[in-house]
Amino acid sequence: MVTVIAMQIVGIVCVVLGIVMNLDPVRFNESIFGKVDKKAVNQLAALRLPLGGCIMAVGIIHLYCSVTVTSVDAMKAILLATAIGLIVLGATVISGKTRGFSDQIPRMPIAILSVLIAICLYASLF
Repeated sequence: MVTVIAMQIVGIVCVVLGIVMNLDPVRFNESIFGKVDKKAVNQLAALRLPLGGCIMAVGIIHLYCSVTVTSVDAMKAILLATAIGLIVLGATVISGKTRGFSDQIPRMPIAILSVLIAICLYASLF
């Protein structure tokens, strides 16, 4: 039961986040980076759209698997794989600062990723 709930929580959060990223990518970027140079606004928004789509796809996969996969072991494997994938995603977000592409590590993505990783790890390992 914990695995199904975890799959649905991760699915819903990812779908909602992906929708928000796609509905208003300019404002979403501003909430993370602050005001952006006018020349870069459209390029950043264009990059935000497929990123939001990918996150939405992960959410849809989780929602679909939460109602169709009956094996607890299979769901745990999906959740563990998701945690590993989210860790990689978080590392790429952090690398923006360490590689000098941004002035700071964006707090919102790291906070959301950390919570999702914790949910996935808890449900997959216990």
